Amino acid sequence: MHAGAPGEERHHARHHALGGSVSTPPPPDAPPPPPAQGAAPLIPQAPAVPPRQPFGRLPVWAFITSFGVFPLGLMLGVLALARPRVTPERGRGLAVAGLVIASLQVVALAVAVPLAVMSDPRGGTGDRTGIGAAPGGAEERESAPGGDQGDGSEGTDGEDVQVNDIEAGDCFDPGTSLDAFGEGVEETFVTRRPCEGPHEAEAFGTVLVEGHDAFPGDEEILTLAEEECDRLIQGYVLDTWALPLDVSPYYYHPTRDSWQYGDREVICFLGHLDGGQLDETLRGDASGMSEDQLGYLEITTPLDLVTWSEPLPEADLADRQVWAARMAEVVEAETEALADHAWSPGVDELIGRLVRAREESLASWSGAAGAVDADAFDAYVDTGYAVMGIELEVEIRDTLGLATGA
Repeated sequence: MHAGAPGEERHHARHHALGGSVSTPPPPDAPPPPPAQGAAPLIPQAPAVPPRQPFGRLPVWAFITSFGVFPLGLMLGVLALARPRVTPERGRGLAVAGLVIASLQVVALAVAVPLAVMSDPRGGTGDRTGIGAAPGGAEERESAPGGDQGDGSEGTDGEDVQVNDIEAGDCFDPGTSLDAFGEGVEETFVTRRPCEGPHEAEAFGTVLVEGHDAFPGDEEILTLAEEECDRLIQGYVLDTWALPLDVSPYYYHPTRDSWQYGDREVICFLGHLDGGQLDETLRGDASGMSEDQLGYLEITTPLDLVTWSEPLPEADLADRQVWAARMAEVVEAETEALADHAWSPGVDELIGRLVRAREESLASWSGAAGAVDADAFDAYVDTGYAVMGIELEVEIRDTLGLATGA
């Protein structure tokens, strides 16, 4: 049936009326004639329902592959949405769904991969370079594989933990004994132990490396670690003269690799130079100390720490001169602080003598900082030590009831 059939009937009827024969009208009582064969009814018809279009192959495959091979699903989804529609087809919703599913998997991987690397005992933030600030100069422990790769399990007298989990007050054994640090050690795990039992090291503070987006370099981090750990040690042990002679400060610091995973912390700790054992905590107790004792320790400890870091005789003259300049700076600051502090009778006279001795040594330390050669440097340093009042320090400590190093 053609859509234009009613119009055609009207056209033919008009044609007969104009040029064809005219039929005689039927009598009034005659029945109506039957409709013509094939004539269309005059009642309007509802529009035909268009056929349902098939799904496009690209959207379907984009949706399917997004669950497994999500990179392919991502690519097919983009193509399905971007290509021109040449033939009518369905599937835009499937393409969008495939894109969403694939994108979520990409985001999940972006989060999971760094976390997996960071928790991997072989890499991530657990790898920390160990540094020793032993008497005779700071020595960097170059990156090298080493240390027990613990599994976090707890033993009968210790617990294996990542280096980053160590906090001030924790006693532990490094993954590699401290006497091997000079060979180059990079730590991932240490064994945390009770401070009341045998252990090799004790953490006394942490320092956050701030103000850098990119890795600042080993030299800058080492300088920060040495300065800040020295600043923290007195508040923890109180009296550095009470430390065993074979105990020295060390620190773990971020490496270039661990920096990219957010590692920003320097861990300061004390340990045996030869890898020996400690049997008790090194933390000092200020509860039973007098104001004179605490004041003296706070003022004099910075100079003690600088003398610890004196470079070895075979070090470059420039490095030794930098140390001598630092000695002059700290001696001057200590002299002023000792003179300004209010001391008890019996102590104040000894402190006055120490102040004068420190002032006398200043010329020697300044001379060493500008020495023309190693011989001149050694002569200045020998004089500086001889006149700076070390014997007075022992007498003052004995009077105050502090450790004398004997």
